[in-house]
Amino acid sequence: MGSGPRRARPPADAELHRRAGHRRDRGGRTGCARSRAAVLAVAIAVDPHPVRVRARGRASVGRDARAQARTAGGVVRVRVHGPVRRGPRHPRDDDRVTFVDDRPETSVQALNALNDDFLYFNVAGSGPTFPIAQRAAEAYRTWMNGVGMFSHVGYESYNAELSATRADLASFIGDPEGASRIALAQSATDGLNTLIASLPLEPGALIVTTAEEHPAALLPVYRRQDRGDRVRVVALHDDERFLADVAQAFNDGAQAIVLSLVSCRTGRRLPVEAAAKLAREAGAISVVDCAQALGQIPVDVRALGVDAMVFLGHKWLHGPLATGATWIADPGRWTPSRVGWRSRADHDLEGHMTLNDDATRFEIGTVDVAAFVGIRQALAVHRALGAWVGRRVKELRTRVLAAVSELPLDLLGRADDPTGIVVVQPRSGGAAEIVQRAWDEDRVVIKHVGDQSMDAIRISFWALHRDADVDRLSAVLAKQLTVRA
Repeated sequence: MGSGPRRARPPADAELHRRAGHRRDRGGRTGCARSRAAVLAVAIAVDPHPVRVRARGRASVGRDARAQARTAGGVVRVRVHGPVRRGPRHPRDDDRVTFVDDRPETSVQALNALNDDFLYFNVAGSGPTFPIAQRAAEAYRTWMNGVGMFSHVGYESYNAELSATRADLASFIGDPEGASRIALAQSATDGLNTLIASLPLEPGALIVTTAEEHPAALLPVYRRQDRGDRVRVVALHDDERFLADVAQAFNDGAQAIVLSLVSCRTGRRLPVEAAAKLAREAGAISVVDCAQALGQIPVDVRALGVDAMVFLGHKWLHGPLATGATWIADPGRWTPSRVGWRSRADHDLEGHMTLNDDATRFEIGTVDVAAFVGIRQALAVHRALGAWVGRRVKELRTRVLAAVSELPLDLLGRADDPTGIVVVQPRSGGAAEIVQRAWDEDRVVIKHVGDQSMDAIRISFWALHRDADVDRLSAVLAKQLTVRA
């Protein structure tokens, strides 16, 4: 801003992040080719040796990682796929640089983003973001800002990264050929609003949902009542009774069901497969909210048998904020309730438009592509960790349950649920007060969950938590419950 002299900036390299093979001669188009060595310095802008052609040895997160040094905060490792060429390139060549490290460091020290002066047990609220995912997003954002998003180079990269994100997400949820069924969103709330408002239902339809749902799902369902639709909320007691109530709703003509795979209120895993089967048999549509599932338990969308699924990046995936997506089995069956320039294949000035025939018909406008680069990096971490996450969460859950069983607390979920969410209710009440004092006096973050039916404490943890963290939490709860009594 202003009229002062501008700081000279290194030139942006037009070839750095092109995803497809192409010739070095760009024929005078925007972003003419320059030296790769110069552009790597611009893109990374923090370390003179960030490019790693070969991965170094690393210790697994499953080992004792406390002796391992945290990865240097300013270094982003950009992996080179193939040789870094300086001569002419053939269009069939696919040499490229990506900001996503497909063999990331997986030590606890490298993945933990939190300061060490407090304890955090609210992963069900937000991850937080893996440092490596944060760095990948910021490095890409810096590069994109240098080339201009709507330049030839920038816009091609923008679309390529979003396409790669759809493909990675589809593969991660068990649909490796399903990129065309993924629509990117800003959050689970965004995705749920879009899908629920777009449900292809007859006028006055009955929609069934559950008392376990987050307002992100409940409120869009309630809004359908403004169109004349009806809503039935089913309580979750035991699975058998729950499914009987769902079956009755379909017998009464329900045309859709909206439910969570994992409850944000109790940490229970709902019998989604059976509920979706009931929906199919009734010719109804099933929409499942996986916000509290993806990243802590395996999710196979084909095995679930649902018509649509919603998920996000910033909780159990430990990706950046403002990232989410929907998976839709048959996108052409739905007519989006809102559209934008990214939704359409064509339009004219006479009122006609043709929507995309895949799930991108639900995407409406510009998004922060760098955040989705961060999601891709977070997914690479999860692929590297594999089944260890589930095993570690199970170990921690056993330890948490043993601790709370010694205290005047009632478990609201089930002991055998495979999640990192444990919800307990103080027998003497005052859950909100206990949660606040745990922070004010002991620097421990837990979550108050309360409404007309419950006054509880939610403890949510992931594989990075240590046994000692659980022991300290137990001591803090014992102290605060004694004060309350």
